[in-house]
Amino acid sequence: MVNENLYEIVKNKICDEIFEGHYEDGDRIPPERELEELLHVSRVTVRRSLEILEEDGLVVREVGRGTRVTLRNVGNKGELDMVVLIAPARNPFFSEFIARFQNHAQEEGALLLYVEKPRAEELERCLYRLYKRGLRNVVVWLDDMTADPDKLKRLRALGMNLVFFDTDKGLPYADCIALDNSLAVQTLYEALRRRGYEDVVYIGWNLQDAYSIRMREQAYRKMAGPAARLLILPWKDAERSAAMLEELLVSGKEAMADAVICSDRESGELTAELCKRTGSDIQIAAVDELSKNDSAQVIMYRQNLNAAVKQIFTSLQNQCGMAGGWVADLYLMEGILEEGSKASDETGIVG
Repeated sequence: MVNENLYEIVKNKICDEIFEGHYEDGDRIPPERELEELLHVSRVTVRRSLEILEEDGLVVREVGRGTRVTLRNVGNKGELDMVVLIAPARNPFFSEFIARFQNHAQEEGALLLYVEKPRAEELERCLYRLYKRGLRNVVVWLDDMTADPDKLKRLRALGMNLVFFDTDKGLPYADCIALDNSLAVQTLYEALRRRGYEDVVYIGWNLQDAYSIRMREQAYRKMAGPAARLLILPWKDAERSAAMLEELLVSGKEAMADAVICSDRESGELTAELCKRTGSDIQIAAVDELSKNDSAQVIMYRQNLNAAVKQIFTSLQNQCGMAGGWVADLYLMEGILEEGSKASDETGIVG
């Protein structure tokens, strides 16, 4: 028992060095004699620890040449009996998302553990803490967090399976599951044109780093072409955003639009609230479901969370089972169009 603990201690110290970036792919770690002196353990303990690391695919031991680090970008074999979810509790979709996630986890015989990342801690360090506790299957809803590709590469090599939701920023070290944002905007635009609306303005945010916001804006520009009109609101400045909306929709300084496509729930609810207050009858279409407005008055394209959760588990299962055959991919999910009282059924998965 004592020896096993020593092996793990030495192994973890080497893993710490790899995670911190002290070794690059192909770098050689100190020879056994030097590690013995640095870590104050026996040569037998060092040797056994290196054997464990080699079994895990993290190092390669070469006779006469020493031991070198291998940062492999492969799936990590294991049981999918526990899944950690890191997600923003403040997001309006959180409660619905985690409920769907919990139900599907139970169906798959997996235990779901929810973790909210401490504000002062970087995402990857939080993930590494989970790794050291033996938690290797993680789903990340990035929201407004940042991701360090180099640290993700190291976590993958150390043995963590990763899926990112609602972003592409996990690539190429994690599968990414996201709404097909281009299809969402295209579907809303075409629905408005079918109803006879000619002048369709896009309302979004100045958040080009956000995957969904960026892709939705690009899709609108492509659909509208030379006729494109955009109102880009300042994120986290509600007062200024409301003033800009009022100038467009109420004051008439610019020709009022026939209809608007709102990039997300927040912009949609802000627009709906203004229209309700001013009596404007402009047609609103929005990506995501609005909570503060009569759905009969808004055309919505919402996420199919059941399909997204199912794909998340499929991706984790592939990573656990395929090992070297796994390659990270971006899975774009078809959403659900709801045109007021003509709400469509929840159907379809695309990957």
